[in-house]
Amino acid sequence: MRMEKCPHCGADNSIKRKACYQCQQPLSPPNEDSPKLAASSRWEAIKPLSAAPKQRVLRPAQDGFSSPDKPVPAKGKASARPVSYMPVMRSSLRHVRRMGMFFHQLHTLVRSGIPLASAGRELSYQAPGALRGLAAEMTEAAEQGKPVSSVMERHQDLFYPWHIGLVHAAEAAGFLPEAFEQIAHAYELEWETRAALRLRLFFYVVLGLPGILLAMPAILMLREPIPTEGWTLPLVTDSLLHHARTVSLPIVIVLVAGFLVWQALTATAWFQGVQQRVVLRLPLVGKVARTAALDRYLATLGLMLRGGVAVGEAAEQAALAAGNAVLTPKLLALAPALREGVPVAEALASTGDFDRETLGMAATGEMSGSLPAMLARAAGYYREEHDAKRRMLIKAAQVLLGVAWLCVAGAVLLFAVRSYFDFAFRVFDWMLE
Repeated sequence: MRMEKCPHCGADNSIKRKACYQCQQPLSPPNEDSPKLAASSRWEAIKPLSAAPKQRVLRPAQDGFSSPDKPVPAKGKASARPVSYMPVMRSSLRHVRRMGMFFHQLHTLVRSGIPLASAGRELSYQAPGALRGLAAEMTEAAEQGKPVSSVMERHQDLFYPWHIGLVHAAEAAGFLPEAFEQIAHAYELEWETRAALRLRLFFYVVLGLPGILLAMPAILMLREPIPTEGWTLPLVTDSLLHHARTVSLPIVIVLVAGFLVWQALTATAWFQGVQQRVVLRLPLVGKVARTAALDRYLATLGLMLRGGVAVGEAAEQAALAAGNAVLTPKLLALAPALREGVPVAEALASTGDFDRETLGMAATGEMSGSLPAMLARAAGYYREEHDAKRRMLIKAAQVLLGVAWLCVAGAVLLFAVRSYFDFAFRVFDWMLE
């Protein structure tokens, strides 16, 4: 997309605009005699801006856009974050929400015709503090004509593998806005799922578990033999502290250590692969994960074929966008057969993972010449199935959490009642003696 600079604020604007989108000042009409610049990138939404001289960097105003009245000196280029080989903790619920908003903003800006470099520069001011560096690196890569996926590969602690595979495919076919929208939608689904379970986990773990841990020393004290001189305040205090140190405190340490180890393991690639293999074997969770991966594969394959990419390369890139340790190798094996001219429907049937309706739609699309549209429709059906089963999974998880909590609380209560009556009988015998 050819751009021109605003003579008032210096912002980049499309030559089709009559007023600057930042300062709203009228733009001078384009000079028809000036030679048109050829795009040096294969992506429609990216236009390298490194050739344009940078005079100043604008500070964001109160309305969310750069203010032309408050110039500040240009800062140096953002340095790339060094790659860490230590496991990184799984992102929090708040971070998932921020990532969804970040990609929604990026999708909206790029889809409206704003170059990726300008969109990244704008988000480097508007995005939360943790994501401003990411937006600055995206801006730098776009200005140099580098793919944005190279930036994402340096921040694998922020992205899932299928995010990088999807953006790789989008760069090859030229549908970056659609890729950003799909990633934002996935982050929103993750936030919705985790937020639905977080309230119950907060009630059970933060409110219920401390009560059980505080009651355990008193329950265990009731099972101790009664001293000869009877229970005195120092003896009661010493007994409670002893059981708190030997029972409650080790339980807390084990739970916290297990949580930290789990968070560290889930940030590694090999454990994510093991986790995905186990998840696919579970009754309901495996169906949800499988439909999500097949939805991403079909949607990406349809978009790449619509963009004119060869079917072999499109199948290979779409398999990487599926992002599943079990399904991706099987889908990658389809690329050589498709390059040799095997029909898409026949190749998909050889995996045994697609239903009969999807294979029929693929065969119809090949016969009618509308294969991209039919693949997109099949992906939509998988997406609807995934949403329905995901809601069912959330309800089932909430019920299972409630049942597990009732079992734990019931067992503790039964142990406490038994200990109380046993203590009462022993006190009666001690008083008779």
